[in-house]
Formats: sequence, structure tokens, C-alpha cells
Amino acid sequence: MATIVVTGRHRPHEVMFLILSALAGGAFVVGAKPPTTVEQLAAPWVLWTWYLLLLASGVIGLVSITMPDTYRALVLESAAMVGQTAAPLLYGLALLASGVPAAGFAIAFCLSWAGASVWRGWQVWRAVRVLQQAGAQ
Repeated sequence: MATIVVTGRHRPHEVMFLILSALAGGAFVVGAKPPTTVEQLAAPWVLWTWYLLLLASGVIGLVSITMPDTYRALVLESAAMVGQTAAPLLYGLALLASGVPAAGFAIAFCLSWAGASVWRGWQVWRAVRVLQQAGAQ
């Protein structure tokens, strides 16, 4: 039987992004004004999708941290990483499509964030597979 050792599940930068996502998404959904310099480059539907994905994925990810069951926590974290990938990817691509060179840093930041979330999602997926295989034996 395989021995499973879960270490460092709660990486500080990941927790920070989940908290930031939940707070920023929630603030924007209830009416806080985002920075106007970049906001003007995206269509309203992009902004609302961005806000809601940030809020949902941030909350789901934070809930996953509180779960005592490793398997359920990883499944929730995987769901959160889908939103943490989709939100910055959508926003970054919308900014890229605007063709404004001044948005370069925001584009790079969003695409890097999406890439990091894909990487973490892949790690979580692998961990879930190991737990599933261990449970099947």
C-alpha cells in the first residue's frame, strides 16, 4: 500500500492570491470602483466575468484550506484553480486585444498568474490521482 505524505499544501503565495481574489471580487461585485486606467480597456461583460470568477474561485480556494479531508480539499482546490486560471486569462486576453501598449505589465501579470494557476492545478490533479489510486487498492 502506498504511503501518502502531504506537505506544504497551503503555499503562502497561493493563499494570498485566494484572499486577494475573494476580497477584490467581492468588493467589485458590491460596487467598489476598480482602477479606471485599465478598466476602460475591457468590455463590461469581461469585467463582470472577471469579478465573479475572482470572488467564486477565491472563496472556494479558501474553503478548501479549511477542509480536514485531504481528498475533498484537493478537489475543491482544483475547482478553485480553474477559476484562478480563467479569470486572469480572460482579463489578460481582453487587455491584449485592446492593443494598448501601456497595458503590457497588466497583461504579463495576468498571463503569469494564469500560468501559475495552471501549474498548481496540474499538481493538485496529480495528487488527486494518487489518492484515488491509493483508495482503490
